[in-house]
Amino acid sequence: AARLGARAGRLSRVAKIVRFVSGSEEEGSGNVRMAKVISNKLSDVLSIRVAFVVICVAVVLPSLSIFEYPEMEESLTAWTSFLAPDVQRYAEGARGEMAVIQQLLRDLSKFYSTANYGPFLICYRKTGADLNSEELLACGATDDTVKFEVEGHWAAPARREFVMATSQGQMDLLFDLAEPKRLEALMGISLIMFIILVMVAFSIVLTENISTVALLPLERMLDVVRHRCAQIFKYTNALQEEPPSDDEDEEEREDEDVEDKDEEDNEFALLEKAVAKLGAIAELSAKDQDPNAKKDWTENEIIVHEWTQPTESLHKQSVVSQVMDLTRRMSMLVEDNDALIKLNEDASTEVMDEARKPGFNAFKLTPSQIKALSVRLLREQAGTKDFVRRYLKPVVLVQFVNVLEPMYLPNPFHNFVHAVDVLCWLTMEMENVEVQSFLADSDQFALLVAALGHDVGHLGVNNQFLVATSHELAVIYNDKSPLENMHCCKLFQVLGHEAQLFQALDKETYKRMRKDIIEAILHTDITKHNEMVKDLSLFYQMNKDVLNIAELSAEAREVLKSNTSLMMCSFLHSADVNNPSRPWHIAEKMAHLCVDEFFAQGDKEKELGIPVGMLNDRDKVNRAFSQIGFIEFMIAPWVEALVPMFPVLDFMADYTAENIHKWAVLWENEVEPPAEQVEKLTLRVQKVVGKLMTQKGKAL
Repeated sequence: AARLGARAGRLSRVAKIVRFVSGSEEEGSGNVRMAKVISNKLSDVLSIRVAFVVICVAVVLPSLSIFEYPEMEESLTAWTSFLAPDVQRYAEGARGEMAVIQQLLRDLSKFYSTANYGPFLICYRKTGADLNSEELLACGATDDTVKFEVEGHWAAPARREFVMATSQGQMDLLFDLAEPKRLEALMGISLIMFIILVMVAFSIVLTENISTVALLPLERMLDVVRHRCAQIFKYTNALQEEPPSDDEDEEEREDEDVEDKDEEDNEFALLEKAVAKLGAIAELSAKDQDPNAKKDWTENEIIVHEWTQPTESLHKQSVVSQVMDLTRRMSMLVEDNDALIKLNEDASTEVMDEARKPGFNAFKLTPSQIKALSVRLLREQAGTKDFVRRYLKPVVLVQFVNVLEPMYLPNPFHNFVHAVDVLCWLTMEMENVEVQSFLADSDQFALLVAALGHDVGHLGVNNQFLVATSHELAVIYNDKSPLENMHCCKLFQVLGHEAQLFQALDKETYKRMRKDIIEAILHTDITKHNEMVKDLSLFYQMNKDVLNIAELSAEAREVLKSNTSLMMCSFLHSADVNNPSRPWHIAEKMAHLCVDEFFAQGDKEKELGIPVGMLNDRDKVNRAFSQIGFIEFMIAPWVEALVPMFPVLDFMADYTAENIHKWAVLWENEVEPPAEQVEKLTLRVQKVVGKLMTQKGKAL
């Protein structure tokens, strides 16, 4: 049924294309009517079959229980009540009652002589204490009980669950229900077998009916679709001005051979080809359109044409406006030699080279070097050089950095140096994976700007703290990523007033870049980390045949181009949380700075009397142990998802594995834990390292 539904969905999309090409609304309506007829027939078939199953289960099956032992049998309790007074008088010393009791026992045996169950023992309890089944069967063995055996062919059954006891006062009457219980079990088995047979028969009949009612008509419709698509291909080939090359002929013959071998053509591939051919038809038609054709148009025809072709009319500019726009752009592109000389002095070539290495330590630079480095990275990134020189001059970039830098607060970790460090790692990643092959230059520059402004105005506390204290930002942004939303707001306040980086861009480019920057920064929220790991892993699994190679093929670049947003968010997030994936000397320093900020937040939480974050209590948290957990549950899964897609980043797996091992050794030396804890932690570390090396192997 699932396969049928998916096939029908694909077929409906192909049918829409065919209806559009043929221009026949009547035939399209026929397809709709045919689909309704198929749907109605299928509903009737399912309704009848389901009703049959319901009748079998609700009516027929209960009738099989008529042979079972009747649970509302009243004679058992009636005989017990009838015998109880005489047995009690006999047990209390009235010996004359014995003859009466024996007569009653004969009547009792005769009453059940024709039944498949009956009594075999009467037990009187002198003390009145309740007895279990085993004690009842041993009645008469002690002075506390009196036993009366019932004459007849009934005896104590071999299994205690076949015994049923009815009580009245201190007397118990025991019955042998072996035969009814066996019959009941047999009926249960028969019931199960009957249900199995009904369901098997129902499945077979339903499968045949679905094939007759739905699959065969759909196959006939699909044949019509294939025929119409073939006509589209034939018509497109006839419109080509140049004959196809030998390579194209060979590829076409190979495609035809594959289609001949595969009897069940993929409807998605067919739809894709049809759309591509329609695009070719439209392009060729546009090329062949006679520009003088409008001369004979009526006024109404011209109005309709202008309404359906808005681009031509809306985007026309006067000669004066075009000249003014060109003049403005030229003024923006004037090079400021003094600014360039100052940048090169503060951020030398050696510093630029070091900044693109995994072990670069941005914290050792002076403030002027940090700012100069950020400007040069924005201006000289390989994939964005031409874009920047077209639309920006150095003084604008310098102004942007000068305005942005003091807006970062002097937090231990989330400060301006961290922003520049993220920018350095991002440029290194972008160069290694050759993003210019699948990201536009405007997208790359948007990513660089997002990196430098992704933590602007950070308060040194996380979103959970802001929400718990009902901070103004949490109220403004409804508890949804308040920090990240604030970063976006402050960044675009700068871009819109003090440093107008995007002033020379057209509106469409600006809107797209703004959207990309906001989305990338919002995805730096750590609560989105696991979701991004899943998205990246799923994307790789769906395209691993294309991506799992050392160099990006043309097909791989097309796949990455079609997922620009995911790539941009992934690169920025990777640069933001990359600390454990760097050489030990810088990874350790970054970790301590980050933990210092956590502890400062923990101190505030203690002062305010609110719950202290899991990693924020300086009195309880061990720095080394916290980093082991952070790598195990956050960073390692991210590296495992990223490295197979971009094998050139496999050094991240090496550094991450090395660092978690060193943190484990450091924890063991500081805490001196019991051997059992050391063994458990060692197994955890080995598991993480094993997964990282496995993913690195896949990347290779």
